[in-house]
Amino acid sequence: MEFLIRNRSGDRLLTSKYEWQIEAELDKNVIAKLVAETKLDATLVQILYRRGYQTATAIENFIHPSDSELNDAFLLYDIDKAVERIQTAAFAGEKIVVYGDYDVDGITATAVMYSTLEQLGADVSYYVPDRFKDGYGPNKAAYQRLIEAGARLIVTVDNGVAGHEAIDYANSQGVDVVVTDHHELPPTLPAAYALVHPRHPKGNYPFGGLAGVGVAFKVATALLDEVPSDMLDLVALGTVADLVPLVKENRLLVRYGLEVLRTNPRLGLKSLYELAQLNPEELTEQTIAFQLAPRLNSLGRIAQAKLGVELLTTEELTAANQLAASCQAYNQQRQELVEQITAQALAKVAANDTNAVNLVYEHGWHEGVLGIVASRLVEETGKPSLVLSASEDGLAKGSGRSVAGFDLFAALDHQRDLLDKFGGHEMACGLTIAEASLPKLQVQLNAEAKTQGLTAQTKQPLHIDAELKLEQITPTFYQQLQSLAPFGTENEEPLFLITGYDSLAAKAIGKESNHLRLELSGSGAGPSISGVAFSLGNQAVTTIVAHSEALRFVGTLSENKWRNQVSLQIMIKDLELDQDKSQGVIIDQRTNKLRKSLFTKVASYIFFDAKLKEKVTPLLPSGANALLAAEIDDAYQAQELYLVDCPQSLTQLEALLPRLEFAKLYLLFYQQDNAYLLGLPTREQFALVYRFSASHKNVAIYQRLDELANYLKIRRELLIFILQVFFELGFVKIENGLMNYVPNVKTQALENAKCYQARKLKMQAESTLLFSNSTSLTQYLTKFLKH
Repeated sequence: MEFLIRNRSGDRLLTSKYEWQIEAELDKNVIAKLVAETKLDATLVQILYRRGYQTATAIENFIHPSDSELNDAFLLYDIDKAVERIQTAAFAGEKIVVYGDYDVDGITATAVMYSTLEQLGADVSYYVPDRFKDGYGPNKAAYQRLIEAGARLIVTVDNGVAGHEAIDYANSQGVDVVVTDHHELPPTLPAAYALVHPRHPKGNYPFGGLAGVGVAFKVATALLDEVPSDMLDLVALGTVADLVPLVKENRLLVRYGLEVLRTNPRLGLKSLYELAQLNPEELTEQTIAFQLAPRLNSLGRIAQAKLGVELLTTEELTAANQLAASCQAYNQQRQELVEQITAQALAKVAANDTNAVNLVYEHGWHEGVLGIVASRLVEETGKPSLVLSASEDGLAKGSGRSVAGFDLFAALDHQRDLLDKFGGHEMACGLTIAEASLPKLQVQLNAEAKTQGLTAQTKQPLHIDAELKLEQITPTFYQQLQSLAPFGTENEEPLFLITGYDSLAAKAIGKESNHLRLELSGSGAGPSISGVAFSLGNQAVTTIVAHSEALRFVGTLSENKWRNQVSLQIMIKDLELDQDKSQGVIIDQRTNKLRKSLFTKVASYIFFDAKLKEKVTPLLPSGANALLAAEIDDAYQAQELYLVDCPQSLTQLEALLPRLEFAKLYLLFYQQDNAYLLGLPTREQFALVYRFSASHKNVAIYQRLDELANYLKIRRELLIFILQVFFELGFVKIENGLMNYVPNVKTQALENAKCYQARKLKMQAESTLLFSNSTSLTQYLTKFLKH
């Protein structure tokens, strides 16, 4: 994993944000056979083959799905009980409440169930929980209010499988609860009258990936004894927004739903299209994900999600316009809050960027957008991020988002003694914690990152489907590519490494010159293709324009429609300046594990530690040089240089750097025992060991070190250091492996010990060299390099 940092002239060069993982070519004979059978481009055939569609029939069924993908609703476990109970309540005039959720999936599921029960003539209302007062899922207090208001049947949508307490309460009041949900099933299911779930342990439904609105739609189909096609738009909205797998039944539902959204939008959505300046004829799953879903989600984040249900169910034009305007206004407010809080959070991270996990908080931050801000921090820093808002009661509430390779749930699960409330999964969480405990949580999260092998320099993987040459980007290829849509989870939009162009012109665009536009030309007579990257920042764009010959980039394909002209363009996802096309660069490969694969180049490897040099030298290839930093007295020149380990002090490195001349300098800075993370012992710990040594004689220190560390509740490494300080200062003596206290020793400051001073220097070196970001590190190094 390499980060291109800076060339020797001082111009900043760019690293990719992600670690690119490009798929290898498949068996050409197999692909050629499928190309002949399907008439598809070979690149697309390879993409489909890797995604599991490995015969011509499977590819054809994927590209042209049939109605057979829609499963019989009555295959769902308990649906017959659910239908019987709901119909009985509807025909008997019992008061029914649809209990929803505040995200887009929950809003659309509520609208589907509510509209269905209205068609049955039921006495029905709906309740959408308040994110801040009720929280997610069945809430006992809310159930109590609904029952006291006359509810005799509660039907949940997009929630309920974890609602044991509220459902038990309803049962005690003689009120039945029908649960329809799709979330992860707990070990023990609630005692609902019926529990309709596509992955019910006693069920056998053919597709377990339905969204909450998909389950509600299935129940609606069973209740009405026909597929309510006029509700497919709601299914598409909720399914895309909830990031469930967009394959099999979901893919067909979204395809049909998109057609309804384009051709026959309901009144509230039509008003929203106009305010958002959306052309319904061009609406795709991307429009839902990036335009409609954020607007509908803003209602639950800023105001009341029930407004979303009203928007999706109203048949009054005036109400539709007013609700759409509210939705648009709340979305604008949400955007402003996200931008404001993100800027503040990034400033906090930048002020202390040595943490492996970001943990930021502030009084008064709006709780409804903290999950979005946490996602932004992950994007900007590549680190797991927790963002919280502290209140006057001394508690902080917020959300966390993680990165691949760091189990956020496990990390927090180990700290439950610090947390007031906590829930989530590997990649996301919600939590409540005492504000006073946040500094300790930060320390523990950094330790967890080390335990899980996450470093501050870890890049997140980016799956690249194929290399795509410029000449392949044609209208025919694009049309075939769109046959793979709609894109989403488990059917991601293909991402390409773009190659095969003869020239590239780069220029800054936008009012602040922070966006990038490329013009790519090939050797043929075909039109050039443009590429666009947004929000790179002014400095990054300036650097790219100056070094465009070294640019590599990956992106997706799209159509650009402007003044009735349609052209293909590349939406750039990530980019870098190619290290092989630049000279005199520093390449960040910092690591906490030495692997043989790090020492494959015929290069010069510089060590600060003689023992490590002796250990690693046998691993080096023939022709490579191994040197000790202390032995380099004059200028040393090499094409490629490696700094293998971390020096014991910055002074050692600062003395070495001016002597080095190189084309490429690789930074490994390996450190086995990290003093910076371990820190210095506290005064209390020093005093505790001192009192112990004064009151115990002939301690077999080497044999009983672990026992002593457990007894004193001091980490073994810190205990060893304390004993080193005491031995150097003469407070204790060790003879024949036995430690004894030395009385009447002149009082000395602990800081006088050379080992104490050395540890502080080592911690300073590790802080600067191991826990700084790449930009800060290169700024430090270039101060000492010879230019």
